[in-house]
Amino acid sequence: MLLAGDQSGLVLLPGGGVDHGELPIAAAARELHEETGLVATSLQFLFHYESPTNLHHVYFCAAEGTPVAADDAECLVFLDQPAIESSLNLSPATRTILTRFEAWWQESD
Repeated sequence: MLLAGDQSGLVLLPGGGVDHGELPIAAAARELHEETGLVATSLQFLFHYESPTNLHHVYFCAAEGTPVAADDAECLVFLDQPAIESSLNLSPATRTILTRFEAWWQESD
């Protein structure tokens, strides 16, 4: 799982706001590219998650390219273990979304 670290050390899923008139799926592809340099080759909507500050549109994404931190991502981090076990400074929303994704992934096998 590719995550983005911000300047405060918080680790988040790549993402951001949906521009006026933009579809959430288009925003997901745009934000992925802006923050990581990757180009989405497929996006599958998984679920919505409402945190105290945002409504998150969560997509499963396949992408190509070489990941490079850009825009508001200070660094990129690969998470190779369950989010619940990670010592990364994950935002509460990111940890919750990843835990839900991991459950979905296990069920889909």
